[in-house]
Amino acid sequence: MSAAAGRLPARGAALVAPIAALALWALLAAVWSSPRLPGPLAVAIALAEAALNGPLWADLGASLSRVGRGWALAAAVGLPLGAAAALGGPLFGGLRLVAGALRPVPPIAWVPLAILWLGLGDHGATFIVAIGASAPIFAQASWGLARCPPQLLEMAHAVGAGRRQVLLGLRLPAALPALSAGLRTGLGVAWTSVIAAELLGAQSGLGYRIGALRLGLDVPGVIAHMLVIGAVGALMDRAVAVAEARLLRWPAGAA
Repeated sequence: MSAAAGRLPARGAALVAPIAALALWALLAAVWSSPRLPGPLAVAIALAEAALNGPLWADLGASLSRVGRGWALAAAVGLPLGAAAALGGPLFGGLRLVAGALRPVPPIAWVPLAILWLGLGDHGATFIVAIGASAPIFAQASWGLARCPPQLLEMAHAVGAGRRQVLLGLRLPAALPALSAGLRTGLGVAWTSVIAAELLGAQSGLGYRIGALRLGLDVPGVIAHMLVIGAVGALMDRAVAVAEARLLRWPAGAA
């Protein structure tokens, strides 16, 4: 049996759980027979209507734009601060204490301040995204850059390597998995943060649309947009995972 043929049963088995969940959903909707739990067909119709005649694509574009800007801002702030916390000595060691105190505060708790400081719309939502995404990026950067194997550092110092050579030749390659994990986790947090921010403090986006549909008691529309959020989040995570695999393959190939 070829490898391709062997993969077919595995792919078919992977579909069992989604099909079973869909069937259970349809059964519960039929038994309960309530507008509060529409069946898969009603949700599919709502999704098609939103995609063909509604503002789905505009809302998706608005949410993705905020995520992109907020994630980039979080990386621009979190990576250097994480590096400073790991390599800056006692002067910057307190950054971990500050980050540790702020990390338990959920991004949605910043929404009132974001509205007061930046108003409704893009700026406030982007701020919330950056706040949420910066925590894992900072944590992984500070952890990864501080964990270079001591034996390698001793060898580098023994041959007279300078700080710049140690950073670029040893610490950075050793920290790449942690840095990549922080950016990937930060993107996931950014996506959930933007939905929360749009629910409370925006005039566009998927989160805003869910809130508007809820007020209109459009339950199929709410569930349809929730499915879009889940699908887009999974696609983004998959794209980052592929990029991560290629990035982490590069140092080994270069060696």
